[in-house]
Amino acid sequence: MSVGGYVAETSLAAARSDDPTSAVADYRATVKALMATNGQLAKVGGNLNQLARHLNQDGPWPGADIVWRLLRHIEASITDVDVAIAQVTSGR
Repeated sequence: MSVGGYVAETSLAAARSDDPTSAVADYRATVKALMATNGQLAKVGGNLNQLARHLNQDGPWPGADIVWRLLRHIEASITDVDVAIAQVTSGR
């Protein structure tokens, strides 16, 4: 998010609220949480790349069902983050 976009969104949040200071603090906390989540998902992506490299080098992994369950959980987490980002950027 650009600085201008952040300023615009926090200004709108403050204008819509009965307690502008609280609205801005809530928005800031939400953006910080999403940024932290994005960082964690990037680390997960790096780990998945390492796992894929090992699976491609070493052949089938005996616990393939575990890998598929892990991927489903990661996809669900990414979907949750996408929904949260959409809510923040739409001003909810």
